[in-house]
Amino acid sequence: MIIEQNIQGYRYSIEPFLLADFIRLQAGFSVLDVGTGCGVIPLLLTKRQPDLQITSVEVQESLYNLAVANIDQNGLTDRIELIHGDFTQVASTLGKEIFDLIISNPPYRKVDTGRKNPNGEKAIARHEILLNLAAILEHSAPLLKPGGKIALAYPPLRLNETLTEMKRWELVPTRLRFIHGSRDADAKIFLVEGIKGTRPDCVVEAPLYVYENENSYTEEMKHIYDSFNHTDGSDDIEKKRYCGGLG
Repeated sequence: MIIEQNIQGYRYSIEPFLLADFIRLQAGFSVLDVGTGCGVIPLLLTKRQPDLQITSVEVQESLYNLAVANIDQNGLTDRIELIHGDFTQVASTLGKEIFDLIISNPPYRKVDTGRKNPNGEKAIARHEILLNLAAILEHSAPLLKPGGKIALAYPPLRLNETLTEMKRWELVPTRLRFIHGSRDADAKIFLVEGIKGTRPDCVVEAPLYVYENENSYTEEMKHIYDSFNHTDGSDDIEKKRYCGGLG
């Protein structure tokens, strides 16, 4: 699997690998990826389960074009459909209750928080300039089949907001997992899964630690990376630098 990225623009980090490992897939699932970027998540999902039909939406033309190239060169144009557009406008054209799973590695920061990156591509990917949490859930809920699932990644400071908004749209949180850079560090990311239209308990899974020490991944993180046979032209030092500041 080969994934190309822009040198100067937005580059994915560790979250797509964590999300693709976190979700539970079944053969024949219909999947929607919201904000696909360069197409990394659908490519990872097809490594886990080849028998999927995936629709991916990306609003930024530069990233959409990268995703088209990546899907094509990996020979997956028959299984991954790419849509260039704003998810809040595209969602109503996709149908009702048609997806088994919706997955998104969304912009983390609210518009009025943190420093916006001067690079427009990075800014839109990191701040909720064009798409926020409430809009993702509002437009995802009608697209999910009864019993369908949604999976998201956010920083812990947005945990209460995320759980509240999910319940508002009857996407009941069922699984949570916290991601730590190391065993003595606070969590930097959480992964959450919600199910449409049911009321099960929410299970908090064992935490995932990314680094054993500053020079090596934990065995679990190694296994996640190795399971996708990932190649992006970078060595381990460069990959570590992309991992969202975890450490």
